[in-house]
Amino acid sequence: MEIERIDGYKDPRFPQEVLNQHGAFLADGVPWAFRIVSGQGAVVTAAQPFDGDALAEVAGQFRFYAGHITDFFDGDGTLLLSLPPVEQWEVDIDSLQPSQFSVDKDKCAAVDGFLHTAADVVIPIAELPDGTLCSMDGHTRLYTAWQKGIRAATVFRCSDGEMAAAILPFVDEARRRGIFHVRDMALYPHEEQEEKWTGWCDAYFAAQDGGP
Repeated sequence: MEIERIDGYKDPRFPQEVLNQHGAFLADGVPWAFRIVSGQGAVVTAAQPFDGDALAEVAGQFRFYAGHITDFFDGDGTLLLSLPPVEQWEVDIDSLQPSQFSVDKDKCAAVDGFLHTAADVVIPIAELPDGTLCSMDGHTRLYTAWQKGIRAATVFRCSDGEMAAAILPFVDEARRRGIFHVRDMALYPHEEQEEKWTGWCDAYFAAQDGGP
């Protein structure tokens, strides 16, 4: 099954709430929506009937970004899939080392409306060799929450050791640029963010693949 995550915030195939939560996916071209309804639960809908194997595969891709979600329900509240719970706890946003250099102004505006407390900012983290906790995703939410005066986030530990190791070069580059806290990241218009952050990432991965 070919699965694609929809990263944008405008797509008529999905509810706005789902787009804001980054819960929109295409599986072999079929829209799947994951709407987070609690700290561990999400409601799943798809544009065509699906079986348990398909749900497990698409949910696995969704959990790559939202590993704290372990219970999946249909629109009537029937439990479709339940996985072992994931420990979550609160930390000070200021204690998290970013692995990103800047955030997108348009994306910050898109997530602003649903960030009210630490429970709305759920972030995967990894522990760095020096003991610091590093945010592996969710930098837009963290930055927006900080700007709104929210000083804590809910975190869960990334279970993928290879992914945690792969983030280290990004952390090193962030620190080289003087970025040690969420508040240190730059805020750029969308086009500039694409140039400076996405462009840097593309160049980095090209170099790892032996490109110019």
